[in-house]
Amino acid sequence: MRLDAAGKACPIPVIMAKKELDNGTQDLSILVDGQTQIDNLSRLGKTYGREITVTPEGEKFVATFADGDGNIPESAHGFDEGSYAVFFNKEGLGSGDAELGMNLAKMAIFTLSESENIPTYVLFMNGGVKLTTGVEPQIIENLNTLIEKGTKVLVCGTCLNFFGIKEDCKVGTVSNMYDILGAMQEVSKVITL
Repeated sequence: MRLDAAGKACPIPVIMAKKELDNGTQDLSILVDGQTQIDNLSRLGKTYGREITVTPEGEKFVATFADGDGNIPESAHGFDEGSYAVFFNKEGLGSGDAELGMNLAKMAIFTLSESENIPTYVLFMNGGVKLTTGVEPQIIENLNTLIEKGTKVLVCGTCLNFFGIKEDCKVGTVSNMYDILGAMQEVSKVITL
């Protein structure tokens, strides 16, 4: 089966592919526009144990999923008891002074990096993506410490593009709404800071 997701913004290509993977579709390929969609489909394929191969087609690309056994792995749904995600949706913590908010965000991420109970995910959307650009070097250092300990850091690519700072992102995986909401559903609680 071949899906046409050319011209469709993320996460639509991922949602289209996931629907077919959930139905056990074999011989699955999807036409997409570029690297962001390819990266997102690759992560989806890994979740299902179905790696992708990519071939150019004109100015577009065809991502083809390896055939699977028809089983949906546990990692594709459900959540782990006791796991949690931390969600940053603005450039600082709270709604008062901007400088204080940035300092609080820096302290929160440092505290998480020093904790024995690290988050499964740290998620950044909207203005929160600015925290991943190195405006505060200690934040990048502490997020890298969390990554080394096993935390997954997901940064909204649409948000980075909106602010014109995609090339400035210094840490984490540039991701999409589908993956970020999936991460929230996978854990037992989400803490919004």
